[in-house]
Amino acid sequence: MKAGSAPAPAAPVNCVAFRADGRRLASGAQAGTVTVWETSDPARPVTLTEFAHQSAVLAASWNPGASDLLATGSADGTAAVWRVVDDRPPHLMKVLGGHPAAVTGVSWMPDGQHLLCLLADGRAAVWQAFGETYLGEIDDCLRLDVSASGLVATVGASGFVAVRDLAQDRSPLAGRAAPAVEACAWSPDSSTLALARRDGAIELRNAHLDPIRTLRAGDAPLRSVTWSADGRHVLAGAYDGAVFAIDPSSRPVWRLTDPTIRTCSLAVGGPVLATATFATRPYLLDGTSGVPLTPGLSLPALPAPTRPFRNGVLAAEGRVVTAGPPGNRSVVVEHDLRVGAIDALGDRVIASAAHQAVRVARLDPVGFEVERGITLRAPEPVRTVALLGTAESTVVVAASYEFRLFSWTVDWTGPPVGPTLAGEFGAGIASLQRLDEHRLTATDHRGELVILALGADGALSS
Repeated sequence: MKAGSAPAPAAPVNCVAFRADGRRLASGAQAGTVTVWETSDPARPVTLTEFAHQSAVLAASWNPGASDLLATGSADGTAAVWRVVDDRPPHLMKVLGGHPAAVTGVSWMPDGQHLLCLLADGRAAVWQAFGETYLGEIDDCLRLDVSASGLVATVGASGFVAVRDLAQDRSPLAGRAAPAVEACAWSPDSSTLALARRDGAIELRNAHLDPIRTLRAGDAPLRSVTWSADGRHVLAGAYDGAVFAIDPSSRPVWRLTDPTIRTCSLAVGGPVLATATFATRPYLLDGTSGVPLTPGLSLPALPAPTRPFRNGVLAAEGRVVTAGPPGNRSVVVEHDLRVGAIDALGDRVIASAAHQAVRVARLDPVGFEVERGITLRAPEPVRTVALLGTAESTVVVAASYEFRLFSWTVDWTGPPVGPTLAGEFGAGIASLQRLDEHRLTATDHRGELVILALGADGALSS
């Protein structure tokens, strides 16, 4: 880690964090840089300083008791505490290392002394940050949030949600099942926990995890959730680049969709909402109206998931995929969640993706009956899919919402082979387009295009 080092190459923003007064915003980039912005005028953020980790910066959090202290987490398994003062270079104070996985989240406890480091392997490390003392860990923890009163909410891999008071005991005070939860956030008054789900719903629960109500604002899988500074609205982000505000009675307040927004990180500073992006700087908008304050990349959204197919079209309609001519469509595949991407290979093979489930089906040559269907599990949520090869030997390619491209080989006589990591893009993959049976293009969010070809061994290469 280096303070005051030269800026790294432009890279997507992974995380954002506002200081309590809303006048400073920290953003962490895939290239390893941390940038601190002056946001007194949020429509014209100004870079104050930059410093660097050795690897991608995945998390940031300002200390609640000392406004000049910033914690960061990195893909190399380290967390750090920096002193960031306007009139002098940033100073690296503490390094919390030895984690067995990437640090994907950092959260201060209200005392400003203890730091929770969320790890990519599904645990959270507990530190006394200034003594650099490791105090133990919380198991089964994929997401967490700390309330203003010090309650720690965690979401586990199985969907088990727990609330702990770490100052008293590491054992849960309350625990409830809440399947398919992607993120959690306490209200400013610590009374209500919002749980963002993959089916697009937001559950509100009290500190004992008793249900209060469920808010519905769409069916796109949600990725993040937070609250407005006054606690009047829940703010959430979906995987497809939508961010929105909704009040606790399910009344929509505003909604904005931009495919270059990365909703993996949201931060509220007074009336301003900041998000991570595939651009080189955070995206700021008015949290009360949804009006953008800073420009995005202005790339077009993904086209509607439809494809010409036989004498009609193949289309995604909510959780189902239909095929056929207008007025006589058949349901060919059904998912548990909303279908976000489809593709067809000739008139026999179709693929569809809903979150991490990719379903591939070979249809009857004449009708729309499925001869054989296979469900693939992608390592990450899928943004778009493409098919290569033939109806007898099919290669399924899936681009994640992040940076990676995966592939499977299906010969329809045995189990599929894969997933194989087929490529990684520095700015995230915006779209896939098949050129022929053996080649496709992958385009990133900066508009850069790579042609990938299918080799004799079934592997993709550029």
